[in-house]
This record gives sequence, structure tokens and C-alpha cells, in this order.
Amino acid sequence: MIVQVIDSARASFLFRAASWVVAGLGVVTLTSCALFSNPDGETIGYFLPLTVQLRSDPSIAGAQLTYQDACGQRQSLPISAGLQEMLRRKTGRVFEKVLTGETGFSSVPDGYVDAALGLAHVDLAIPRKANKSYPATVTLGLGFAYRAADGMVLYSKKIQSIGRGEVDVTHASCEVKGLDTIAQEAMGYVTDGMAKQLGTSSKIIDIVESRKAGGPKAAPLQSAVAVPVPVPVDEPATVIFRAIVRNEHRKQVLHTDEAVAIEIEVKNEGPGTARAIGLSVTATPPLIERIPSVVSVGDLQAGEVKHLTLDGKVGTVKGAVQAELTLILRAGSPSVQLPPAKKFLVAMKPGSATEAVALSLDVDHLPKGTGLLKQPKAVGIVIGVGRFRESSIARVKYAARDAEVMATYLKSIGGIPSERVRALVDAHALKSDLVEVLEEWLPKQVDPTTVVYVSVTGRGVVEATTGAVSIMLFDSTAMSNARLYSLRRLQASLTKLPIQRAIVVLDLSLGWAPGKEAADGIAPLWEQQEGSGKEKIMWMVGNRKVQEVHSYDPGQHGLFIYQVLKGLGGAADLDKNGTILAGELCAYTKGQVLKVAQEQYGNAQEPLCLPGPGQGASVRLQPVARFK
Repeated sequence: MIVQVIDSARASFLFRAASWVVAGLGVVTLTSCALFSNPDGETIGYFLPLTVQLRSDPSIAGAQLTYQDACGQRQSLPISAGLQEMLRRKTGRVFEKVLTGETGFSSVPDGYVDAALGLAHVDLAIPRKANKSYPATVTLGLGFAYRAADGMVLYSKKIQSIGRGEVDVTHASCEVKGLDTIAQEAMGYVTDGMAKQLGTSSKIIDIVESRKAGGPKAAPLQSAVAVPVPVPVDEPATVIFRAIVRNEHRKQVLHTDEAVAIEIEVKNEGPGTARAIGLSVTATPPLIERIPSVVSVGDLQAGEVKHLTLDGKVGTVKGAVQAELTLILRAGSPSVQLPPAKKFLVAMKPGSATEAVALSLDVDHLPKGTGLLKQPKAVGIVIGVGRFRESSIARVKYAARDAEVMATYLKSIGGIPSERVRALVDAHALKSDLVEVLEEWLPKQVDPTTVVYVSVTGRGVVEATTGAVSIMLFDSTAMSNARLYSLRRLQASLTKLPIQRAIVVLDLSLGWAPGKEAADGIAPLWEQQEGSGKEKIMWMVGNRKVQEVHSYDPGQHGLFIYQVLKGLGGAADLDKNGTILAGELCAYTKGQVLKVAQEQYGNAQEPLCLPGPGQGASVRLQPVARFK
């Protein structure tokens, strides 16, 4: 599958304590959160005999949706006027009389309805200008509270609803048409939800019953200004997720009525609790049937991992087509940092098709027969740094994604237990993190039968006078060597361990260390020193020169790691005996990278295998995958 990263927008919100829930086409109420939609246009009317003043937060007055048009330019769709009108109209269905900020009034209201806009987000991906329709969703959150005339908050809630539809684009214009209609639907759903919650609130109804019985009316406020309610602030949390799409026949093309499963792993890396996590599933019909559009994951405590499997089937297609599947995580708290969306492009054919079209291997879709190799004592350490704390350092496009999928392969194909695979990605790959994993955690996991797998993707620097190579971590800086981790130190850490052998995979864009001109530098030094564990450590180097590594956009991975994953999936079984050895994997990968780099980019990228073939090193015979 091809994964595209889609930015997730966030908005601050007045009422910060409650949880958000994504709304589908039904009504669900959870603790401190609600969900509502009215797809049939049914008029909700409660008309409680109370006079209220509707007070809107500035977030509503400036409400707008931002999105990227067909040319990739940032655009804004104002929704303030429509949202304010709907709030006024829907509040009027609940209460007998509604006063707004623009209305002069002589009497003091019985209560106040305060409303503020929360999340306002558009999910829309337009890969190119064409005469085509694309699926889009608009998610709107609304926080509201009812205050009695004396200022006491009797009811407060946060709700969130989604409008769905398609937008139209043409090859002759950047304009996106139809988004306003989807926004209207989302606004209708969320304001209907507010009306229902207020109209059925037992505390508000108690006020009405008390007035009917002749009870005292609460003393009015002297000011119409909303009084903020003190609320606890959640600790921040960071959520990551992985997804794999498996089909019944385990081929690269899906067929009509074929069973499909989406396996998802969601993890909260802490430190706070990730509340009301939900998964939005958008599939271009007729890709997958029976899979719901919104799936609740629930709360995740720090460090907690949840696994989901969504079962569906392929719909009916009349000819060979491409379809899209997009997975997006949502959270019920603005303090949760969410990962980018994952987008899969898949090929489909009618059920009568006997031959699948030739496609490049999709490395994110695990091949048939995974898990035949069992390595219960092996250890996997995966590092991927594609962005850096210092913004002046150039990003490495797919480094983080490479690391995430490599970790999955080590567990699924390499047969390493999940608890023995550690992944350090982007902001969680500081130099101190790497030191802790390699020099404190790893020594406690090994014995003389252990095989260690290390994979590093990202950026490195070369000392011009010695050729020594060092890894850049998230907290590395452009002008200092203090937060680099040298390969010499990595080699020393592995050499002194009582292990059977180690396989190290390096895919680094290389530049010169500060202080020397490029012309003065010598080539990167990769050869191991004699007596330094040469027989038990194999190095698979994706780029032996000082240059940027190639990104392989069709596969959404770096070119070298894409070919490594493709090889692990079966392509590197050069002798067709069902077992892939480390030497076979490196030889296959080297040949493919050289070929693709020259043919598609016109610029060589030369991998390196150490020790090389014919040098009698037993480490090259280490099995890394088995399919028979």
C-alpha cells in the first residue's frame, strides 16, 4: 500500500476538560461526551418556557475551515455566518425565547447558553488536477454550557460531528466545489446535537418544573459576561499507530467479494492519558464493505497498546480500477499529539478476472507465510529520524515510515517477540535514548545464542579528516558533534556483547561534519578494524558516499529500505529454497538499488555489504526470513 501523510489540524477550545467523540449517523452518549446527528432532517422541538441569552465565543465569530485546493494551495472556507444562524435557530427550538448579542432586551434572562467552537477540520486529499470527484469529510466540535441566572453551570457538554460527501475538481482550475455543502451537513449535525442535549437535560427540565410549581426564580446575574469554569488540564500524550491491510488471497490485486482485514496497532507513548481515541475510515467505494466509517478505540493510558481488526469485503467492480483507503486517528483532547493519516492505494479487479495485473510489490502489505522463522531470543532495535529539533537541518522524507515498517517486519517476518523490538522514531530518538537502548537495555536481553538486528534510517555526518561516520539524532545540531552517535561506538557496543551475531542496516543521507570543505574530505570509512568482531557483525549500508539517499515515492519509502523490505518479503530468495539469508538479502538489495537509481534518477546510489561475498564470514549465512 502507498501511504500518504496528511496534516491533522487542531484548534484550541474554551471548555478543555471534556472528551470529544467522532459522530457517525446515530446517537451515542459517553461519560462527559456526546454524539448526535439528524440525517433525515427531523425537526427537534422542546420549547421549554425559559428565556435565555445565547452567547458565542470569539472562536465562532471567526470560524473557518482550512484545506488544500487542487493546486496544493492553502484555502479557507468561512463558516461563521452559517454556524451562528444555526446556533440561534436550534437554540430557539429548545427555549421559548432566545436573546442574542445584537438584540436589545429590557428583562434579565432566566439563563445563558454559552457556545464555543472546538475542532474544525477538513479531511481531503487531492493528488492531482483532474476531472474527478474526491471523498471529503468535515469534522466540527462544539462546546456549550447552560448557566442559571445566578451563574451556576447546570449543564455542559462537548460534542463532535462529521459531514461526509464528495468534492469536484477539474483539470483546468484549482477550485474545489462542494465543500460548503459538506460543511453545512456537519454544522447541522453538531447544532442538532446541542439542541437535543439541552432539551433533554434533567437539571434544565427541573428548573421548568420548579417554575410551574411556583418555586423561586434564581437571582439574576449583574453581568452577561460568561464566567469560566475551572477545569483540570490533561497531561500531553503522543499517539502513534500502524496499519496493515491483508486480503484473503494474499495477492497484490483485490477481487470482487474477496475478504479483507485491516489490522491496526495503536499506542500511547505518554506521558498523559489519551482520551476518546477514535479511528476514521474512509474508503472509495466499492473498496471495502461492512467496515464502519468510525471506530472507537477508547482511552489509552501512558504506554498502553490496543489492537483492532476490521473485517470487510471488496465490493463489486466492473473493470480494473484503483481505490483509496484512508485511516485517520482522532482524539477527545487537544493535548493529544496525533500521527499523520495513513493512505493506501490498491488495485482491484472483477471476481471473474483470472490474472492479476503486474504491480510493483507493496511492501506495506505483508506477504503470505510470515512468521515461519521463529527467533525467540533475537532482539530488534530500529531507529528512524526524519526530522530534527533544529529546523535548519534538512528532513529525510521517509525515514520515520521506514523505521515503523521495519519494526513490523522484524516481528512478523523475523519472528522476534514484540517485547524484544524497540523502535526510536523522530522526537523519541534523542542521543540519550539511543545510549539507553544500546548500552543499558540491550546487554540485559542477550546471551550467546542471541542475534541482534539494528536498523538506522535518517541522516549522518562524515569527519573529513578520518572518514568516521556518525548518526544524527533528533537533538543533534548542525554545528556541533556533541549529540552525534558514532558508528565506531555502535560497533564497540555490539562487539563486547556475548551474542551470536548482529545484522546492522544503515540508510543514511551523508554530509560533511562542520569544519572542513567537502573537497578536503576523504571517503566514509566503513571497513571494520581487525579483531573488532568482523566475523559476527554484518553491515548492510544503503549509501557508501557523501550524498543524499534517494526517496522511492511510488513505494512511500527510502529506495534502499524499500528494496530491503521487498527482499524480506520473498524477492531476495535467490536460490528459491524458501529461506532468505543475510548475504542473499544484501546482494539482492544492492543490485536493485543500483539498477533503480540509475534508471529512474540518473544518479548512482551504491550500497555496500560488509563482509562481502567470498570472505568466509558465517554471519552472511544468518537466516532473516523463511517461507517454507
